[in-house]
Amino acid sequence: MLNRLPWALVVFRLLCAPALVGLSLMAPTAGGAAAALLSLGVLSDIFDGVIARRLKVVTPTLRRWDGRADVIFWLGASLALWLMYPAMTVVLAPLALVLLVMEAANHAVSFARFRREASPHHWLSKLFCLFLWGLFVQLFVTGQTSWLLWFTLGLGALSQVEAFAITMRLKAWRCDVASVFAVGR
Repeated sequence: MLNRLPWALVVFRLLCAPALVGLSLMAPTAGGAAAALLSLGVLSDIFDGVIARRLKVVTPTLRRWDGRADVIFWLGASLALWLMYPAMTVVLAPLALVLLVMEAANHAVSFARFRREASPHHWLSKLFCLFLWGLFVQLFVTGQTSWLLWFTLGLGALSQVEAFAITMRLKAWRCDVASVFAVGR
């Protein structure tokens, strides 16, 4: 039963996406509640891998679904944010689109090379996720941007560049590559 906990956390994160959207539709001024739900989703992302490694139940399938859940979760959080603060779309949409195109391009290249989607889970992506968490909490609670927006998006672009470099340097598909410098190990 405990061995299923990492999968339960991935499924929980998948369910957080529509829950965030629903919350934003039913209570558009519930920024604090959205920030709390977002935080629970991020914590599930952090602990699913920690628990899976500790229980020795990490599989490539679990890691791929972890990555898929991340994308769906953040898309749901983005849609919820847009529904709560539509005026922010003018600033955020083009920047988010750039990151989405970079992510999609890396997955397409990985699929073309290895017949599998990219799943590096590198350290820079983890750092980006932490800053994205802070940014979204700030945006949900205050509805205002700050330096954190530009720093986080720059970090996201660097993370995508590194993910692409990892995909290009791999000779065979692998998940959980710590950095582009760890590809040969």
